[in-house]
Amino acid sequence: MNAFDVLFDHHNTLRGLCKKITAMPPASDERQETLDEFLVELDIHMRIEDELFYPAVQAASKLVAIAHAEHRQVFDQLAVALRTAPDAPGYQEEWESFVTVLDAHAAEEERDLCPPPVEMSDEELNALGDKMLHRMDELRGSSIEKLHMKGRTALLRTF
Repeated sequence: MNAFDVLFDHHNTLRGLCKKITAMPPASDERQETLDEFLVELDIHMRIEDELFYPAVQAASKLVAIAHAEHRQVFDQLAVALRTAPDAPGYQEEWESFVTVLDAHAAEEERDLCPPPVEMSDEELNALGDKMLHRMDELRGSSIEKLHMKGRTALLRTF
């Protein structure tokens, strides 16, 4: 599968989970379960970008550096949302601010890095896409990844 299709499909998966979470009552168990699923998918997404996609388009170093900075911004806003209790005033606004930051990052990536500002053949794009899909499956099936994300979530809630 083409690397851009993998990236766009996963952006849509993340957007769909955000919409689903937003529509649920803030303190519900179902929302927390879906949030946990979202957090794993977000971490997987950031990792496939950092490990595979960005290095492949590294010739666009200025844009890749901006994308890395935006990852930090996404996690900073996520930390604010996670530190806010679901029943606290302003929780929904913090969550929606996070969703806005995440969507802006995805939209900018789709606009500026896809297609990459470097020449890549269809064969290279498909090989990269296959690597990305393989890594996503590997991370989804990993107990260590799930523990890693639980630890990261705990840290985000703390700071």
